[in-house]
Amino acid sequence: MIALLLGIAAATRNSAAKSGARVSPGAGQEKQAARADVTHGKKIYDARCEICHFSASTGKKIGPGLKGLMARGKYADGKKVDDESLRMWIEKGGKDMPGYKGVLKEDEVRDLIAYLKTL
Repeated sequence: MIALLLGIAAATRNSAAKSGARVSPGAGQEKQAARADVTHGKKIYDARCEICHFSASTGKKIGPGLKGLMARGKYADGKKVDDESLRMWIEKGGKDMPGYKGVLKEDEVRDLIAYLKTL
């Protein structure tokens, strides 16, 4: 009986993961719950970032163009581009960029970073 219930639970998790649904954290599910949603990240980018940053160009709009940001590997100031530095930049902002800590939730920042990696 227990094996049957465990099998059903595993099948449900696998089905949810394949459909792209977010799964609540449980034993061994933390990685699935932490999976970023690129589509949602694009929506956040379009609403919050696109006004100041080009996504398909490195040219300056108000802020720098973000195309190939991860591939470049460094910001204009020479600091390394990675998930943590992007998170800090998004949350704290910069010279002409507002910070979004308290505006965007943790999962929204994670989704936005996932989208930025596709540029």
